[in-house]
Amino acid sequence: MAQTTAEQSAFGAQRLVLVCENAPERQGIIGAALEQLGYTMLPATTAEEAGERLRRTAFEIVIVDERFESSGVLDNIVLRILNTMPISLRRQIFVVLLGREFKTFDNMMAFARSVNVVVNLNDLPHLPAIIRKGLEDNNDFYQILREMLIEVGRR
Repeated sequence: MAQTTAEQSAFGAQRLVLVCENAPERQGIIGAALEQLGYTMLPATTAEEAGERLRRTAFEIVIVDERFESSGVLDNIVLRILNTMPISLRRQIFVVLLGREFKTFDNMMAFARSVNVVVNLNDLPHLPAIIRKGLEDNNDFYQILREMLIEVGRR
């Protein structure tokens, strides 16, 4: 997952977010939320492009609509790509799944879909607060594991 030289110079130390959402109005809301949080949004227009970017670039966050190039979450190619990544890499990425039927912060649904947080599309105006809280919860959850990995020289 190393960045190429061109990507490193293009993005530098920016905090990158891959966004897999094709609806322009939702993309605008997501982009504004990410900008407010200090992230740089890189939208993908196809699942193939998303997969290629995931292979080349280190993203802090991936936001994917459950229906991005699929009929639903069960056949979502981007989620499949994320779920087949080595766990040491996958654990470094905070994944937000957008859906129509989800209850925002439904931890059981997030667990079932192998993502960090689920967000109902109606809650997109609150995305900055949702991402902040989700990242905080995720960091608290993995803090001990990360400390142990550093201690044993695996990170």
